[in-house]
Amino acid sequence: MLQTIIRSLILVVVWILLWRIAAVMEYGPHASIWFPPAGLTFAAFLVMSWRAFPAILIAGVVTTFWVSELYGGGTPAKELLTTGVLFGFAHTLPYFLGAWLLRSKLTRLGSYGLASTIMTFLGVAALSSFCAAWLGTEVMISGKLLEADAIWYTWLPWWIGDMSGVIVLSPIFIALMSWRYPQLEHWLGGLSFTVKAGNQSSFLWKLLLILALLSLSLILTSTANKDEAAFSIFFLILPLLWVSYTESPLNTAISLALFSTITAFSVGIFGLMDYAIVYQFAVTIIAASAWFGLTVPTLMAHNELLTRQVSEDGLTKTASREHFMQSADALMNLGKRQNKPLSLIMFDVDEFKKINDSYGHVAGDRALVQVTNIVTSVLRSSDLLGRFGGDEFMILLPESSLQFAEETAERLRMEISRARLEGTNHAFSCSFGVAEVVPDEHIMATIDRADKALLVAKKRGKNCIAREN
Repeated sequence: MLQTIIRSLILVVVWILLWRIAAVMEYGPHASIWFPPAGLTFAAFLVMSWRAFPAILIAGVVTTFWVSELYGGGTPAKELLTTGVLFGFAHTLPYFLGAWLLRSKLTRLGSYGLASTIMTFLGVAALSSFCAAWLGTEVMISGKLLEADAIWYTWLPWWIGDMSGVIVLSPIFIALMSWRYPQLEHWLGGLSFTVKAGNQSSFLWKLLLILALLSLSLILTSTANKDEAAFSIFFLILPLLWVSYTESPLNTAISLALFSTITAFSVGIFGLMDYAIVYQFAVTIIAASAWFGLTVPTLMAHNELLTRQVSEDGLTKTASREHFMQSADALMNLGKRQNKPLSLIMFDVDEFKKINDSYGHVAGDRALVQVTNIVTSVLRSSDLLGRFGGDEFMILLPESSLQFAEETAERLRMEISRARLEGTNHAFSCSFGVAEVVPDEHIMATIDRADKALLVAKKRGKNCIAREN
């Protein structure tokens, strides 16, 4: 209980402190370049759920009284208290619901949905901040802290400021909390803020490059006195995408937080308030793009995995039947154009069922892996080995005559017959059927002829080679 009270008090103090920092960056009533408390609110609800409600509600009431003092509204304390409570709910409810939706989504994703995690986070952040800005503006108007027509020029910058605060700072706050609450990682949808060991010099150089380019952009805008110069900040999307593509989520969060903080404070320092909304959009768009950039390596890895699953046999790592057929068509067309021979070998493991029956199916799988390893060690790099099904395999030999295919099959037969089943003294062998590809013949016709030759080898007593008639 005491720990909960202490955490709530810390949350109140930090929220109010961030609110005062945001006030330094105001370019209009309740319109900051960005609004850090929104990021803290969203992160707190993600981590603490409903337990963060009282602290943020209290902070909302305190800041409402503070706003009244700052703007000299002269509103009675009772009305301010009502407005403060209403503002607290207007601010907290959208972010609580957004955090609840996001957390429910991530729990279902587990650790396999980084792209969906980030896209959901960005969508929820945009919707929650929109609702919080609209409701907050309405409350401020009803409490006479804003003029009635202020909604049309307040809610948009309020919304963008809140959204940039959520998108940029929520992840860094979650990163800080995940060190204290390591159990957060299991529902972050593959987003890990663990500090990685190793040399950080590469990241520091990238960070220095970002800050140097940001300084150049801000100085250019302040000295050129041209509206177009302000848009140079959008070029910072390139180095920040570079960071998100090559660095960890934690380093990405640090980069975005530092970039956005310096940008927001520099607007006031360099007297660039006329371009405030440009910088608001820049921070939001660059941050959203950088977070999405984290998904690129993951998507590439998933695509590579899917490609392997389609093209490789899962057990033996040889070409799958579908991939073998596609590659065979290409090799046959190439052989036809170059007028070079092409041959096919089909083979299977003799008495494979006995291996399964005597030693089990796991031993049978090991036998298949042993055989394919032996075959791979003998074949040329240009040869194509594929699994036809069960214990039956195919080998396509480019630029190879029927005689060369027979010689290759004999080398394979001898190497395999010397092997013993792993963990046993059981010897095994293979039978081979060989056929040469006929011009303008479909690969299935060649396979059929090689398969018939394989049957002949079986009838001859196995552990031998037969060629097509």
